[in-house]
Amino acid sequence: MAKRTYGAKANLIADRCDKSRNDTTFINFVLDCLYLTLQEIITSVPYARWLQDEISLTTASGTQYVDISTIDPDNIIDVRDETNNFSSRRITPEEAGLIDPGRDLTGDEFLWWIQYVSGAPRIYFINRPDSIDTLKVICGAPVTDPTSATTSALPAKYEAIEIDGALAKVWERIDPNSQLSNNYYKRFLGGYNDAGQAIGLCAIIHDAKKARGQQDSLASHRPRTGTSDFGPRFPADFDINP
Repeated sequence: MAKRTYGAKANLIADRCDKSRNDTTFINFVLDCLYLTLQEIITSVPYARWLQDEISLTTASGTQYVDISTIDPDNIIDVRDETNNFSSRRITPEEAGLIDPGRDLTGDEFLWWIQYVSGAPRIYFINRPDSIDTLKVICGAPVTDPTSATTSALPAKYEAIEIDGALAKVWERIDPNSQLSNNYYKRFLGGYNDAGQAIGLCAIIHDAKKARGQQDSLASHRPRTGTSDFGPRFPADFDINP
């Protein structure tokens, strides 16, 4: 199933609203509604696999952090050094203060945490890098602002859900007193039907959670590294050397 461009989806919505495809003011409004709907969906499933990417971070010798303004700091899943063959573990800033309050430890980046400085996110490491290293990071990547000529970050199978969400916003503007807006919004939110199947936005959330929970059997009994709610905790005297 091929994805439609946002321009094509806007034309479909214009047809369903009995509006002209040549009405540029209306089409631009519909595009804005589609973009806002995409934002709604992404905030519901920021950890979805189709929002993930793998990037490389290069550390600088003597610098404890790397700026990460181009990735989603709340959805870093894995940080690893493939050259030195180790996976870095996530800790909190408080734990970093207990382990190395003076930031004196140098060496490989065995531990990491997120910290904002002047509103910008950074990934900090213990140990402080003593060489230039390249780390591989699996993370959530911000979605590029769409245009009428681009396709959605959403998989094609969710396209109808995105259109329902946009239609709810469009009809709210066309006729605030109509029940159509409310009907489309209910269909967009979805839920579980009589057969127990997830529909609407609920289906996207269901799929994302199902994929997120697919852990290898060797790790299924352990906390998931790299999540904000789970992860190992270390005492102040924890030996970070593997």
